[in-house]
Amino acid sequence: MRHHQSIVVSACLILSIAVWGGCDNKHASPKPSQASPTDAADPSVADTASADTAPASSNQATRNSAEPMASAADQPPTPDPATLHHRAMLALQAGQDEEAFQLARQAMRLAPDDPQVVFLMAMVLGNRKRFPEAIKMLDELATTTPDVRLPVLGQTAEWMVRFGHYSQAERRYRRLLDEVPDAALVHRNLSRLMLRQGRRIEAAEHLIVLCSLGDIMEDELRALLSISHPFPGDVTKDSFDPIGTLGWARVELSGDQWASVRSRLEASQVRSASEDALLGRAYAQLNDGEALGNWIADSSDAVDRYPDAWLARGVAASLQGDHAAAVKALAECVLRDQTDHHAYALMSQSLRELGAVDEAEAVSRRAETIRKTTTIGAAMASQETRDTAVMSQLAELLQQLHRPLEALGWRGVQLAYAGEAGTLTPADAQRILGEIEDERGQWLKADRGQATRPFVLCDVDVDAIE
Repeated sequence: MRHHQSIVVSACLILSIAVWGGCDNKHASPKPSQASPTDAADPSVADTASADTAPASSNQATRNSAEPMASAADQPPTPDPATLHHRAMLALQAGQDEEAFQLARQAMRLAPDDPQVVFLMAMVLGNRKRFPEAIKMLDELATTTPDVRLPVLGQTAEWMVRFGHYSQAERRYRRLLDEVPDAALVHRNLSRLMLRQGRRIEAAEHLIVLCSLGDIMEDELRALLSISHPFPGDVTKDSFDPIGTLGWARVELSGDQWASVRSRLEASQVRSASEDALLGRAYAQLNDGEALGNWIADSSDAVDRYPDAWLARGVAASLQGDHAAAVKALAECVLRDQTDHHAYALMSQSLRELGAVDEAEAVSRRAETIRKTTTIGAAMASQETRDTAVMSQLAELLQQLHRPLEALGWRGVQLAYAGEAGTLTPADAQRILGEIEDERGQWLKADRGQATRPFVLCDVDVDAIE
């Protein structure tokens, strides 16, 4: 897929102060710090200078007096800050953390007020996992050098994620998006944070933006195939490290461990609206009518934005024989999550109970089409090899589901694999990529990148159901 330059930096690189961008989409994390516990807490100019200007021993002084004094021409030139900056950047990229640290200290001694040198020192500290110091240094830099405010927001947000300050990181990412709405890497980092937290509906909003930008990766496309939970093969990856109660509950959900999901959520003393919504779904999946009824009586309106809550209400209505109410609730579920084939199947059953056979058949077919996409996605998540014919089938299924931006994303992934395998000439690959980008532009220009409400509901007139 096309890689856009944006105002974002990966923590593995020292960037220019003017632009936070040009990052590789793989986003390699900095290597773990090799710093010892005795590292100085503040690599100040005074500390560095005192280390470099310590008096020589008496033996050394005597020896020096006996030796002819070297001429200035024989002394190696003192590196300038720009050279030290460049060498430190190369050392960071090579994983030479200690060398980068020493070079940055030298640069700070020579140019303590240079914004690029300060940025460099902060990056080196961040690479050594001294996040509070690095964040403080960059925040102070942003107050004195407004031009670096955006790079500082992005880099410090990434450090805050690694330091466990997730809410603060999210606020900084959102401030970036307020000013640069199409910053692909910000959408990517924010979506990944939300996926780890189990906030998959919110993450999907940012993943769709990546689709529209033509800058979407394979694992991100898989996340869009199953909004309610990740695939089992994906949760084993290092990049998916669950955060908090909801994050862990989604992982358990990927293995269909509904009893564990219920226990985890019930044990939470203060549940968020999204956690409460998932608890309602857990009761529904476990067919615990009594617990489900109590949940409906106690739940607040805050859960209404989450599809899990609407599925729970649909199941509760169905258990009470109110299939009209069940259809209405399940319709709200699929409008919020078009990937929930289970909700479609339940909706089809209630339509049959109401005698709406044709509508039930249409909804059942939709459930089956969606199920095929998730089956393919689950298989890809657990396998290293890729079948281009299967990817073509997936793209076609997504087109049938009126999800063209995702379909184009998968065509781009397929193109990348073909290029790696050498089955396409560079000229053919470039031509096909151009066709994909042109088609994406046409969909976006026509404002038809998303399915309409009637299509999502399989043309079922929910308002007319009684």
